[in-house]
Amino acid sequence: MRFYAVCTEAIEHTHRALQQLEQRRQGSSRPSRALRVAQLYGHLQCRARDGAAVQLGLRDLAAAWHLQPRELRADLKDLQAIGWLHYSSGPAGLRIQLTEPAQVAAVVPQLPETSAVVASSEPAQGLIDQFAARYNHQRPVSWPAYSPRGSALAARLRRAIAHSGGPETFWPVLTQALVGMPEFWRSTYPQGRSGADCAAVLFSADRHAAGLGVEFWHVFCWSEARGPDAATRGQDGARVGAALPLPPESDLLRARRLFVWGDHAWRGQGMEALKLPPGEKQRLAELLEAAGEGVPGAAAAQFVQPMAAVA
Repeated sequence: MRFYAVCTEAIEHTHRALQQLEQRRQGSSRPSRALRVAQLYGHLQCRARDGAAVQLGLRDLAAAWHLQPRELRADLKDLQAIGWLHYSSGPAGLRIQLTEPAQVAAVVPQLPETSAVVASSEPAQGLIDQFAARYNHQRPVSWPAYSPRGSALAARLRRAIAHSGGPETFWPVLTQALVGMPEFWRSTYPQGRSGADCAAVLFSADRHAAGLGVEFWHVFCWSEARGPDAATRGQDGARVGAALPLPPESDLLRARRLFVWGDHAWRGQGMEALKLPPGEKQRLAELLEAAGEGVPGAAAAQFVQPMAAVA
């Protein structure tokens, strides 16, 4: 028999994600519940093989863990709401598909030897120093300089680097983000803020996207909003090199980012999903159905397109 430990960082992150659900939360608000939810996700990770879906008998697992089935179902609903998995019911029980590792790297329970934080060979202070040098050279004039004290940002910086595919890909993304940030963050946010505040906001998400994954952090969202000039510039206006394009997002990943299955219907996530025309909503949801998520035919019934007006 092997026992798998859930790291403290995973429990803390789970607790923060549950707190951010507010009124949408299905389970209790006790801080200790984060341990159970994190343990459930870790259990599912151990059962998943090469990204395959997990078939789960909810009542059997609840009995083995001496819990009520409704408690585990509430945990699954919250895990789906924060974007860490998708599940659907069927004759064989629940079919659970975990979110791609790149989207939740080093955020959810992981075995210590596979943790992105442990795997990095870059010393924390050296990584922070590299980030500070690039930040200070490329930041907008309105943003204060960053003088790191300690290595508080190291864990999030490593997660961002892992998500982007490596340092050689991440540093151009950081440059693009500092150039392409929205006007509010460029001019209003830095007023009265320290360099540490501004540096930290690169590795956080807007309130509506909090807890959904690394890809929603500002450093990645802002990097996609660069202008027509692909070359980037530092705070003194000098060219600092050509920006590398981000890898394109597949339709299936986009569908999983924008839609989740819940309460017998497809649920859109965020304004991007809300603004899509019915035909595109149906197309993306049908991609998820083809991948084994939701209920086949639900998208066609839910996103019925109005008949064209007869002239």
